[in-house]
Amino acid sequence: SLLESGVESLVIHFLHSYKNDTHERIAERIARELWPTPFVTRGSALMSEYREYERGTTASINAAIRPVLDRYIASLRQELKDQSYNKDLLVMQGNGGTVASSIVSEDAVKTVMSGPASGVMAAAFTAGQSGFSNVVTYDMGGTSCDVGLIVGGIPKVSSELEIEYAMPIHVPMVDVHSIGAGGGSIAWVNDAGLLQVGPESAGAQPGPICYGRGGNRPTITDANLVLGRLNPEKLLSVDNPVSLENVRKRLMEEVGKPLSLKESEETAAAILRIANTNMAGALRLMSLARGHDPRDFVLFAFGGAGPLHAAALSRELGIPKVLVPMRPGITNAVGCIAADVRHDFVNSINLPLVQVNMDTVRKTFESQIAEGQAIIKREGIDIEELILVHDVDMQFQGQTHILSFPVEDPGVSKEVLRSAFEEAYWNRFSVELPEILPVLVNLHSAVIGRRKTVPLQSLMPAGKDLKSPSECHNGTRSVWFEEGWRETPIFKREPLEPGSRLEGPAVLEQMDSTVVVDPGDALEVDTFGNLVITLKY
Repeated sequence: SLLESGVESLVIHFLHSYKNDTHERIAERIARELWPTPFVTRGSALMSEYREYERGTTASINAAIRPVLDRYIASLRQELKDQSYNKDLLVMQGNGGTVASSIVSEDAVKTVMSGPASGVMAAAFTAGQSGFSNVVTYDMGGTSCDVGLIVGGIPKVSSELEIEYAMPIHVPMVDVHSIGAGGGSIAWVNDAGLLQVGPESAGAQPGPICYGRGGNRPTITDANLVLGRLNPEKLLSVDNPVSLENVRKRLMEEVGKPLSLKESEETAAAILRIANTNMAGALRLMSLARGHDPRDFVLFAFGGAGPLHAAALSRELGIPKVLVPMRPGITNAVGCIAADVRHDFVNSINLPLVQVNMDTVRKTFESQIAEGQAIIKREGIDIEELILVHDVDMQFQGQTHILSFPVEDPGVSKEVLRSAFEEAYWNRFSVELPEILPVLVNLHSAVIGRRKTVPLQSLMPAGKDLKSPSECHNGTRSVWFEEGWRETPIFKREPLEPGSRLEGPAVLEQMDSTVVVDPGDALEVDTFGNLVITLKY
């Protein structure tokens, strides 16, 4: 019946396959003998977890994406081959690793959120090279703001993601929180007379007012322009230029007058404050709400608009330093280059710890390792080192929330598991529950193939093109800061030589981004061309 109705992709999903997948495997074998396409998804092959709803929705999303991704990748591979490209093609995954294009469509769902994940991986790589291991990542583009967390040099990974219509996807993904706050986010006054910024965005078409593409609703980018934080000569030099006066006029008509504000600058400042408040909330959710003190972290700001707001957000949360990479606008692409090959596996145990056979735990971990090694061998990708990372999910009996924590040894003992879980529970909730039985829920393994390191210096200009701050000075203009307007020096960012030092206020302009340094803050260019901004409190 499915074949007669023209179904292209098939899902096989049985209720208890997480415990015993024999029947699912038999059904898959029978189906593949009849099915005209390779698009057969077996739920337990993606995730062997006991929650059948989450397992089912994950399998369904995989089946929906798989034909589309398969055709796209096949076309791309063929086009590259026709252009005499004979190397392999790697594809980014949501877990922060890459996978060979030849097998990526089999687990297509694992590419969900791969864009934001690549930014976090670039941040981990870049910040690690610069000597920072605890990082809050902040990627602000045109439509959204993505925030992630890196602790001890390792990006936080989660299997708890919901997409539209409350559809959960339960495959490991770099933990990224996204909100509708980007350069194109529209500022508007709601029915209650309150100023809001986003989540609606002007996008690229028609875009902000200043783009001259027909946009007539004020955005964060327009507010930054009015406040001198963006270069009006460059931003307004478009095919259909809009005057700065017209941008100010639209700000007043749409936002200023409804709020009884008198000046366009006052209106633009209000838009920035609301936008910064929204983004600071996202940063709090990824740090404070997860039990981490922001003062122990550095803010890694990237994306086209991220470095514009980084100092204000850091000051709001008490973060002492901001790190801006050499190429903020293409940081996600750098993450794709720097990411290692990675495959994640999960199996459910779901028994009180006292009832668990630890030999089963050891064998499960060893099976996950063997499967990961076999996939990497099948991919044929050149790797320098194989890294194994193991985690367990545990909860107290009767509770619904699960805590994850790492384990070093596949042959871990019950005593070590209980002690580590109680420590993790205390660190998260500051509560001890010795009278309640702990439950071992899931076993996770990540098999990572370390690829050759990419030299960050390759993103910098050649040595002969590097210059001192005085040589990069490019005039001044009036810029608005929280304490008011300041005549501010403008610098060309790319040619600044390592070791250069500046004190704010300053604006550094480059092709893909603009960096704003607040008055009193100190900036230094590190060995890799990254900007390290130390905030003054």
